[in-house]
Amino acid sequence: MERRPVDIATEYTIVGGGLAGGLIALALANAGRGEQVTLIDREPRLGGNHTWSFHLTDLGDDERELVAPLVTRQWAQQEVRFPGRERILETGYATVTGQRFAEVVSARLVESGVRLLLGRRVAGVGSSLVRFEDESLVRGRVVLDARGPESNAPVRAGYQKFVGLELALQSDGPWTRPLLMDATVSQSDGYRFVYVLPFAARQVLVEDTTYSSRSWLDSFEIERRILAYVTAHGASVARVLRRETGVLPLPLDGEVDVPRAGAPIAVGYRGGFFHPVTGYSLPLAARLALAVAKARRPEETAAVVRALARKLEPQRRFGQLLNRLMFEAMPPASRWTALDRFYRLPEATIARFYASASTWGDRARILLGRPPAGLSWRHLFERNLRGTQVVGQ
Repeated sequence: MERRPVDIATEYTIVGGGLAGGLIALALANAGRGEQVTLIDREPRLGGNHTWSFHLTDLGDDERELVAPLVTRQWAQQEVRFPGRERILETGYATVTGQRFAEVVSARLVESGVRLLLGRRVAGVGSSLVRFEDESLVRGRVVLDARGPESNAPVRAGYQKFVGLELALQSDGPWTRPLLMDATVSQSDGYRFVYVLPFAARQVLVEDTTYSSRSWLDSFEIERRILAYVTAHGASVARVLRRETGVLPLPLDGEVDVPRAGAPIAVGYRGGFFHPVTGYSLPLAARLALAVAKARRPEETAAVVRALARKLEPQRRFGQLLNRLMFEAMPPASRWTALDRFYRLPEATIARFYASASTWGDRARILLGRPPAGLSWRHLFERNLRGTQVVGQ
């Protein structure tokens, strides 16, 4: 039967049911405004095929309360490895899987009266109107655009690209805590490391990640490297449970889009609410979701989003400076030394950096002192003088 166009009126229209859009809808539902919300996504399930992690120090009390029901696994420590040394950090770490996100958030939204329009592709998004391909309309007093990075990538960027395999092992694996960075692997195409999350003794997520100047991703070759890595560490793979890939642009400069007449309010990656160096998005998504929910009226949403963006501006600019140093002032094979140096800093400095709360003292510690091997300020100056851009190839 052909579906006839419909015209829906709502208060809050959220386009995109991933992390940012889902958390905003969840925060509004928890604030008792679920019936005022319409959440739209092109996929049949919220959350997509993603895994989001965070340090426990990344979140305030209210943010932890919002996210707590979504946490799949939590650990008391985390670890990093670089050539010649290892470090265990006494900072808690937690992760949220797309499956858990979909189950918990969907149930809560339905319970609170949120209208879910899933499996629907939009043809146009404005400041108060969303139009579908079948000409159906959703009219909202405020429209929040939470679509992902692929639709609005910065022009001048480096790339954090990865392939992840969630694996069932034949016997207990050697990993008992999150391994955030194993940079002892061969370095190619930029700064390369392996990231490991042990969900259980025989279930593990292994991601091969590269900070590269190119956006091109060879998934087949990277999967081969992951399986070789697991085997080299004494684990045997029973089967691949899930695959996850991503190419996240990391901005070298540029301004965050501000809500303007006729345009929706950009949130999530599109609004600049992610860590510009690490790519972590959950802490800022939670912070923004609570800020939107605390606004007294829908019309105040744009001002709330602008205020948080302004507050984060110094952190964003500092992150962009670090990206320029890594992508433009260091040879690809030497980039790992910058992270090696960073992970020699005090744990409190590292924690504030991940939480987008670096102080002036933290920034001085990160920038000053003996520079990482291969860093050339002259090289950076010459590249910018020539107007060189780092773009996907």
